[in-house]
Amino acid sequence: MITAKKVEFIKSAAEFKDLPKLSGEEYAVLGRSNVGKSTFFNHVLTSGTLARVSKKPGKTTLANFYKLNEELFWVDLPGYGYAKACTSEKERWGKLICDYCTKRDNLTGIIWLLDIRHPGVNADMEAFHWLNELNLPVMPVLTKGDKLSRPMQKKHSSQFRKIFGFNSDPVIYSSLEHASRERFWTGFQIWRQGIRGREIV
Repeated sequence: MITAKKVEFIKSAAEFKDLPKLSGEEYAVLGRSNVGKSTFFNHVLTSGTLARVSKKPGKTTLANFYKLNEELFWVDLPGYGYAKACTSEKERWGKLICDYCTKRDNLTGIIWLLDIRHPGVNADMEAFHWLNELNLPVMPVLTKGDKLSRPMQKKHSSQFRKIFGFNSDPVIYSSLEHASRERFWTGFQIWRQGIRGREIV
């Protein structure tokens, strides 16, 4: 799969009990609030309307399920680390993310979005330690690549790799260039094949 040729919205869920019963590979898209998750979603899936884009963080408050190419599912999870949300909402988001990532049987891997401008911020460090405990395959993607020059992109990418111990350079993503989409899908396909190979072994 080089791109998502067909994307179908399935359902939104506020709590684990509301999640749809689906079979097949499921990949969660996770990232800090204001990481550009909605912009990434709309661009990488070649749609301007799938996810609501806002200048204010914390707009994704549900787990949103999408079916791609009739063969796998992506789940857009709420962003973490949004300090201005009321306590009850933060607790619900946190529980939804935790329950989904720890209890969802067909969760295959996590696409982890990180703002390329800010290597190693506290919220991402906390998420990193938690993701390690989950022991799930993680594909890192550095968003907002257009905010930095090429030399700075390379520098920050190296910092991310050192901080988090990534085995290879993360995909650098910019919603302003088609090449980013192609790089992502190439990397996703390789990553997905690696997961399948590990499961067979």
